[in-house]
Amino acid sequence: MTTAAERKYLNIRKRLDQLGYRQTLTVDCIPLVEKLFSDLVHTTESLRKSKLSAVKAEKESANFDFVLEPYKLENARLSKENNELYLELMKLREQSGQHIKELKTTLKKCARETADLKFLNNQYVHKLKLMEKESKAKNEKIQQLQEKNLQAVVQTPVFCR
Repeated sequence: MTTAAERKYLNIRKRLDQLGYRQTLTVDCIPLVEKLFSDLVHTTESLRKSKLSAVKAEKESANFDFVLEPYKLENARLSKENNELYLELMKLREQSGQHIKELKTTLKKCARETADLKFLNNQYVHKLKLMEKESKAKNEKIQQLQEKNLQAVVQTPVFCR
């Protein structure tokens, strides 16, 4: 083994021992072990960065929760208020529908009464015209009789004493 190869071997052996890998290492395996060791170091570093990133994200999430808390409370309040308003709206719609139904019934009743009163009014107008005609005829008859009566001489006997 050359000096450079020996140094590589000793360096890798030392690092493997530090990590608790005590299995035999042959010179032929050095390139593979170097690659695996490099990947292990890279993976370990990536894991460390990921953990730091996760901790940072968790802190940010906690901060967001803190910032979002007033909005969550406001949203809950608004949702409750919205539900109450919806129920009130449904009650008002129901009451309005009932009121409209009652008004339509009243309108129909008034329309029937109006029709009845118009019919009755027409009958009274007709009767009135007949009575006026009859009255006019009677007035003319009275007039004729009065004229005849004026022509008649009324003589009253005179009594002497």
